[in-house]
Amino acid sequence: MNFYPLVVSDIVDETSLAKSFTFKLEGKYQSLFQFQAGQFLSLRLPWEDSYLDRCYSLSSSPDQELLTITVKRVKDGRASNLLNDNIKIGDIIDIAPPSGRFVPTNNKRPLTLFAAGSGITPVISIIKHTLANTQLAVTLFYANSNEQQIIFKQQLDALGQQYPERFNCHHHLSNEHGRVNETTVTDFVNDQLEQDFFICGPSPFMDLTEKAIQKLGVSDQAIFIERFISDTESTINTDLEVDSDIKSFSALLDGENHTVPYIAGKTLLESMLLHDLKPAYFCQKARCGMCTVTKTAGNVVMRNSEILSDSDKEKGKILLCQSLPLSDDISVNCDAD
Repeated sequence: MNFYPLVVSDIVDETSLAKSFTFKLEGKYQSLFQFQAGQFLSLRLPWEDSYLDRCYSLSSSPDQELLTITVKRVKDGRASNLLNDNIKIGDIIDIAPPSGRFVPTNNKRPLTLFAAGSGITPVISIIKHTLANTQLAVTLFYANSNEQQIIFKQQLDALGQQYPERFNCHHHLSNEHGRVNETTVTDFVNDQLEQDFFICGPSPFMDLTEKAIQKLGVSDQAIFIERFISDTESTINTDLEVDSDIKSFSALLDGENHTVPYIAGKTLLESMLLHDLKPAYFCQKARCGMCTVTKTAGNVVMRNSEILSDSDKEKGKILLCQSLPLSDDISVNCDAD
């Protein structure tokens, strides 16, 4: 993955806990940083004698010709606090081009989006782009603790005024209405099932919302989820042991089948990289989900799999950066969506 030095050109306080950072795109970088609504940027931030790799969703729309991320402060989160406390206009940050699959793929079905907290960042990008470029109806359910923590409240209010017939925004404040539960979700959907559903927020919120929508009979193909795990959420079991007699595994990458020699004690991703195979990956800490692939045969164990939902696992999704082999017949598809 290649990183490019981008200059911070603007910083906006969205709430007491969240800031938006806009990056200046010089001419030579503009083509590299074209993005789709819902995608994210990968940042490499200096930290002590090393660096922190983090992914942050773009809150700007492709139509705005801006490259903006929005970062909410996380308690004990090193990267989010570094950005909110120390970054100034004019600072340079190393950033990799946009990526991610949390993007609308059907321009014929209405959208219902569920967001909680900073999960609004990719969602508002999708909302702005969809309203500006289609005639689709867009409905947003946005959960926060209180009104003061609603990120982009003014933007959402303005969109409601600009598109009164097509955009409906519902704010759920837990201090007033209690925590979101399955009944909250099903009552909000109200049998309006012929649409695409997008979900982003803390893991418990996403799991609950996904299960509630699935129980209504919505197919997995109509549910899109963006999962990021923060510093404070991720716990990796480094004590796992595997069969050292496993010699190789199969990987489909860029349309070609590869037999990858397995290196004892290494993850599947590490073995691939050491043999000059380069699937998509970034943090290697089970936070970003970029190395998610589909396991088509064999058995693995993951040191950490919190970023994957139960539905993901049922479909055979695994994280290459966390997977250790348990059998000698493993096959993974790195090209599958």
